Amino acid sequence: MTIALYHFHATRIKHSAGQSAVAAAAYRSGEKLHSEHYSEDSDYAKRAA
Repeated sequence: MTIALYHFHATRIKHSAGQSAVAAAAYRSGEKLHSEHYSEDSDYAKRAA
């Protein structure tokens, strides 16, 4: 008998603390993303996994 175990972890991204949801998503995905709010790119494409 196989039982599936699920795990969910959520963290808050605080704009007031200078954190960016786009930068966090770029870091987690390892890609280059552009934030229209800050008008800047977050590039984590070359980050080692």
